[in-house]
Amino acid sequence: MSQVNPEHDRVAVVTGAGTGIGQAIATKFGRLGWRVAVGGRRVELLGETASLVEQAGGRCLPHALDVTVPESVESFFDATEDELGPVSVVINNAAMARYGPLDDFSAEEIQAEVATKLIGSLFMARRGIQTMRRIGGGDILFITSVAAVQPWPFHLPYASANAGVEHAARTLRFELEGTGIRVTMLRCGETLGTDFSTREMESGRMDAASEFWFRRGLLRHAGLMTPDMVADAVAAAVTLPAGYQYETLAVIPTAPVADLPKTFEEYGAAMMQAHMPA
Repeated sequence: MSQVNPEHDRVAVVTGAGTGIGQAIATKFGRLGWRVAVGGRRVELLGETASLVEQAGGRCLPHALDVTVPESVESFFDATEDELGPVSVVINNAAMARYGPLDDFSAEEIQAEVATKLIGSLFMARRGIQTMRRIGGGDILFITSVAAVQPWPFHLPYASANAGVEHAARTLRFELEGTGIRVTMLRCGETLGTDFSTREMESGRMDAASEFWFRRGLLRHAGLMTPDMVADAVAAAVTLPAGYQYETLAVIPTAPVADLPKTFEEYGAAMMQAHMPA
């Protein structure tokens, strides 16, 4: 078996690729000239991502994917490998989340958040490993959240699922030692333009949650990352030369050069000025 060249023309799969971080990662891989399969539940959004990947210089296959359904994962990988070749990069990005106290969630909402982030990531990793063992290596990257290690009220099912993903990544790294398959965990801070944060702004739940977080010191300034910043970190991890790897990356926004807001009203005004200027 030959060792996978981390920088060579590779085949990558990206989950949750119709918007936000997933779309930015897929486009970044396109700039590297890679072949990329993009998956998500909302197939109508994947066409835009595919166009961005191909405009950037890559080749792209958009394909329906529900990471919580094993048969959907199998179908996604089979179509990818028939069309693009053996997969050597798996990016576990798909997530579902909403904000609010736990007792306000339905049982179905809790199940969906945990299944999408944790169980779906394991299904994707399992299928990717099967190919990577055969080709002699590859990269599996799990995108998680600072909420995995910092208690984050109003975000409990999502935070719990991310904590599970982080433990899975640490365990899988040991399990795969000696196979040429690298496992990386990328823990992200507050990021602008994610699908669920946009939806929660529209629902009105964002305001209540943000005030709760600010008053408990979880939000301290108006800095936010963009999906492109996260994509840069992902690309850096999976293109390291063979022989070493990042174990865990934590990417967080820096504070703007200004006095830190002292009240929630000042925080809101700083956010508006920084991210929604007139």
